[in-house]
Amino acid sequence: MKNLNVLLVEDEVIIAMLIRRELKKIGYNVIDLATSGEEAIQITKEDRPDLILMDITLAGEMDGITAASEIKKNWDIPIIFVTGYQDRATRERAALTNPLGYFVKPLQIDQLKSLIDSHF
Repeated sequence: MKNLNVLLVEDEVIIAMLIRRELKKIGYNVIDLATSGEEAIQITKEDRPDLILMDITLAGEMDGITAASEIKKNWDIPIIFVTGYQDRATRERAALTNPLGYFVKPLQIDQLKSLIDSHF
């Protein structure tokens, strides 16, 4: 689906810029970039993206899993985790939010596109 409005939640600026560029190349609209869980919730509340790409370790008090849980509870927006963490405890905790997907960095944009295209 083209014109999909995506919120990118990533606190590492270089990684965020690379992901944003790749998403734009494949036709998705990155509506904003959040660097903390708190900011992700605020942007979601105001802009209601179609999809959220969420890192787990973020700036601020709230991590990506906690933010995802809050977002899902209030707006039920699909979330895909994109993280450097692949340990079992983190994956199990993330699974409780019922994410659309879970990708370990470095992100393979073609795999991400396939997952998104199959759901939108």
